[in-house]
Amino acid sequence: MLIAGGGTGGHAIPALCVASSLRAMGADVHFVGARSGIEATLVPDAGFPLHPLNLTAFAGNPLARARAAALFLRAIHTCRRIIQKVEPGVVLGVGGYASAPAVAAARTLGVPTLLHEQNSVPGRVNRAAARMTRETLVTFPRAAEYLRGARTVGMPTREELFGASREEALRGLGLEPPVVLIFGGSGGALKLNLAAVEAFRGGTPYTVVQVAGRRDFGRLSTENPRHVILEYADDIWRYLAAADLVVSRAGAGSLFDIAAVGRAAVLVPFPFATGDHQAHNARYFTEKGAAGLMMDAEVTADSLKRRVEELLDDDERREAMARGMAALATPWAADEVAGRLLSAAGKE
Repeated sequence: MLIAGGGTGGHAIPALCVASSLRAMGADVHFVGARSGIEATLVPDAGFPLHPLNLTAFAGNPLARARAAALFLRAIHTCRRIIQKVEPGVVLGVGGYASAPAVAAARTLGVPTLLHEQNSVPGRVNRAAARMTRETLVTFPRAAEYLRGARTVGMPTREELFGASREEALRGLGLEPPVVLIFGGSGGALKLNLAAVEAFRGGTPYTVVQVAGRRDFGRLSTENPRHVILEYADDIWRYLAAADLVVSRAGAGSLFDIAAVGRAAVLVPFPFATGDHQAHNARYFTEKGAAGLMMDAEVTADSLKRRVEELLDDDERREAMARGMAALATPWAADEVAGRLLSAAGKE
């Protein structure tokens, strides 16, 4: 099996969940990813071989766009060589810059291709790739409106999140409840991060854990002894399990991680996401009563603190939101995607 894509944790982590399911089913899994993407670290660390590509965004001045186009065309030829060497029975595209050239190369070689779209509004890469794939799998039902014939399978999610013990997480992390977890995804969220530092600077009767992201971490500090600021958390599932309330951006991976542990949340969609997909992702949860919504323009230190404390003081509402979150989890998704891949490869 060959899995192609990445760039961010939102693409790479679900892909790794599928890869783990495939490995458990006896398949040999390789990855194609961008040399500069998060997959360059995550994939080898998980024990899978990665074939890196030199790619860059189609953005900037005409010269930069021309360079991106040249790299893309070169990546297609590189992917053809990779596919001829690895001889996969099927290729799965998961979005990100490395997805489309691998899918295009597989099609020219007659190798079956599938696509998994994580967000409620597909990006340009996956919309283009979907025209070349045998089957398109989506996380959100709304995405099927954009991708003809798509099959809704949910979000492949790390097994550690399901059934995680809050008591063990609190004890292992040394946190005193109640706990508020704030995170903005693998890249961070500067406005949310700065508002959180200011909101809880003066001390709190609850613990705040803020996962700032590598880009923002060096800019943040606090005098509050119950406010912990982390650059990154490889074991984010433990912090989610320990939390009474989560404040998060609305990337699909983050949302389904929260759902897997069943925690109440306040969602702050990134306002510049392609197709405003984070707002659509968030509304899928808020319309079912599983989370509260704060638009990015509403976020200030005062408004954030007020929303957090309102929910911490309302056990009944918070617990209802947590139940709603848990009901939206998709623990079967990784195995279902893996099964569809094996079927496409004629191995099931």
